[in-house]
Amino acid sequence: MTGARKNRTGARAGSAIDQAEHQLKALKALRTAYQVTSRALSDEIDRARNDLDRIGDLGARLRWLDERHSLVRSALVGGPAYADYLCGDCTDLPQVRSLAETAAKLARRGADVPTTLNMLNYIDHELGWAQGAP
Repeated sequence: MTGARKNRTGARAGSAIDQAEHQLKALKALRTAYQVTSRALSDEIDRARNDLDRIGDLGARLRWLDERHSLVRSALVGGPAYADYLCGDCTDLPQVRSLAETAAKLARRGADVPTTLNMLNYIDHELGWAQGAP
């Protein structure tokens, strides 16, 4: 017999493990992206000292990032079942991971925070999570 082993349902053995691995890698990349982007946004808030409207806008975005970061952190601590619940609707976790890594790189360079936030918002939609960034 050649090819991958199949389990009782006909699915390739190990596919659940592969999926769990993709979920873990995507969530770790997202955690990093949220952390780095939060720092970049905090720096933006510091620079906008006298512009109260800008501070309010950036603060709302920072709050959104913090909520998402908490969600991802809980999934990483909660284990595979929780990660599967959060990532269950996403069909392309490697793309999510790649986008999260790109967002983190942009944020590290301090480049274009709005673009970084848009990328994270897109990831939000890919994962099927409710309510996007402000």
